[in-house]
Amino acid sequence: MARRWIRRVCKAVLVVALLVAAADGMSLWKEEAQFDALWREAYHMPEEAKRSRWMTGTDKGEGGVDLEALQALNPQCVGYISIKDTPLSYPVMQTEEENGMFYLTHAFDRSYHGNGTPFLDMRCNTRTPSDNLIVYGHNTRNTKMFSCLRFYREEAYFKEHPVIRFDHENGGDYQIFAVLFESLSDENNRDLFAMVDQKPGDEEAWEAFLDYLKKERLYDTGVEAEVTDKLLTLSTCYRPIDNGRVLIFAKKQSEK
Repeated sequence: MARRWIRRVCKAVLVVALLVAAADGMSLWKEEAQFDALWREAYHMPEEAKRSRWMTGTDKGEGGVDLEALQALNPQCVGYISIKDTPLSYPVMQTEEENGMFYLTHAFDRSYHGNGTPFLDMRCNTRTPSDNLIVYGHNTRNTKMFSCLRFYREEAYFKEHPVIRFDHENGGDYQIFAVLFESLSDENNRDLFAMVDQKPGDEEAWEAFLDYLKKERLYDTGVEAEVTDKLLTLSTCYRPIDNGRVLIFAKKQSEK
């Protein structure tokens, strides 16, 4: 009798687990379908086109992102970010809601979703633009959001994907110059997030900031940044390190 009851409980638990997994899978599929539609809207792609790890919108688009089209759907969208030949291809949001963290747990349409949507630090400004644009995204257990950034631990991955495309009002291609896998338990690493805009007389502080990145980067990228460069920082969590973060630093390339 007891064994029969245990079997029934185990079956019930299995059924519940399968239903939860199916619901999570459906939720993820719906979110990715929405991002496909947003990508087509952003780059004027045909209806049958889907986001692909083999191209960014600018490969087949009509002169870059249509930011107005995305902002018509959600005015809190400030750009679109992608890394060619990777799954990273998403709109970037910005808001002061929840201390700037609203999109950590919300989709583009503002509905709740655990994967969230990549978002720009609320202190940053794409119009000016800020000297360092900081974009955050989740490191999910699949390949969504900023999860592919963990692969930059290998230098070979950097060599295959050295450029980030961030389309915004003053956007373009950003060349990666430093990769850090660090703990924010270290005050020096927390201080990195204070570097957003240079103020008069801040040149020495920015030189020290860039020197720190050069010293702490995992490997020599062969790319150097100057205090006059416009920077882009991508940040995501990294569980193998206590309070860990993957930090990718890139500088804007000059227009050709």
